[in-house]
Amino acid sequence: MGVNRIWSALKKVSGPKANWLSGNLDEIGSLEKYLSAVTNLCQKYPKMFPLWYGPTNPVLMISSPVVARQFNKSANTKEILVHRFTREWTGPGLLYSNGELWARNRKLLTPGFHFDVLKPYMVVYNECTDILIDKWVKLAEVGKPFEVLEDMCLLAFDIIVQCACSTQLNPQTHGSKHPFLVASRENTTLTEARLYNPLYASSFIYGLSSSGKKFYSNVAYSRQFAKEIIIQRKAALENQDNVNEHRKHLDFLDIMLTAQDSEGVGMTVDEIVYQVITFLFAGHDTTSSSLSWLLHSLAANPECQKKCREEVDNVLGSRTNLEWQDLAQLKYLTLCIKESQRLHPTVPILGYTLGEEMTVEGYTFPKGMDIEFPSYVFHHDPNWWEEPWKFNPERFTAENSKGRDPYAFMPFAVGTRNCIGQNFALQELKSVVAKILQRFELSTPNSSFHHIPSLVLKNKDGIWISLKERC
Repeated sequence: MGVNRIWSALKKVSGPKANWLSGNLDEIGSLEKYLSAVTNLCQKYPKMFPLWYGPTNPVLMISSPVVARQFNKSANTKEILVHRFTREWTGPGLLYSNGELWARNRKLLTPGFHFDVLKPYMVVYNECTDILIDKWVKLAEVGKPFEVLEDMCLLAFDIIVQCACSTQLNPQTHGSKHPFLVASRENTTLTEARLYNPLYASSFIYGLSSSGKKFYSNVAYSRQFAKEIIIQRKAALENQDNVNEHRKHLDFLDIMLTAQDSEGVGMTVDEIVYQVITFLFAGHDTTSSSLSWLLHSLAANPECQKKCREEVDNVLGSRTNLEWQDLAQLKYLTLCIKESQRLHPTVPILGYTLGEEMTVEGYTFPKGMDIEFPSYVFHHDPNWWEEPWKFNPERFTAENSKGRDPYAFMPFAVGTRNCIGQNFALQELKSVVAKILQRFELSTPNSSFHHIPSLVLKNKDGIWISLKERC
């Protein structure tokens, strides 16, 4: 009955004609063509339109930030197809859980992102970035362009595994062969491919395929990897009162193991496993994309890079390590971060499931219907952004931001389901890039780009930069 109500509601909304078998998959094309196809459809249907990912998976695509605001309710959940697939991997962690479970865990985990907890992570940012810089000195001597995303993945994973679990895995020196990183990359690719095969919507059928067997094998490994870390820490906390004295900081795992709700009930080991996998996967995947695009943006816009470097030099002087109070003074770099996130949104499509029936623009939509906010389209909408494909950090000054709809810019999502780690991410971006700019001048062999909507935004031919060590 619910499916019939959804289909009936969507048929009343104008949109592209769907094939009975492939839906609109032929029209939106491959991953390489997807974002341009969705952009064109949003221009053709400027408020909303139904989009069919195969014969049984329709969503309502919201074309306008103004309309998106009307759909964004606290009751909405995350149950669209890609969420269901990814939840099979990460489990019901904070990113993909819903209802009372999500509300409870969000409340328990929020203290882990308080500024008093985040401040000591500066030590980790500095030390991990120093390892990167030591590697990059050799690249600067050669002077040849290199693809930067790989190094950013290793750096971001190095940072998040220390901040989340105080675990030393040394991925920057050992390379990308750590099984958790391998499993994350393989499952990202497998999940993307699964979205384009309607048969694989069934977990049973998918599990019989070679791809599904690999996917679920990676799931089993990831959960065992996280559980071993948690059990070791749990035992240490129970057997040693001053366990934190030997570490640089209180980490997310400490908080998860000690947090209790109003009834004095904490999180189970399995619940913490799901959160750890979510933090490690999302915390390195999204940040590595943001860092790579930010470095590319500065390399492609040398005047902006110069202003950032002058700001960094002015704030740090002869110091090479950043301190917490330095971050607030990096105001122009902050503008550049926001502009890079606008031009290259890390998560180009945000999906939700309606948690209640609602009427918008004269149409009534039932609970359980999937909707998507194309943040990629909103970020490049000429109605909100003059010359939207130009890199212009001045857009984000207080004066230039007046009157802009807040839904026109959503790098960390919006509403109650916004990213809990956004302050952590911004702190990390500022720290890493400031240290890089203090040491190197950046350039790029190709300032153009072709966006690809992986689980995070990538470039068709990679993200390339060149380095020159400053005199």
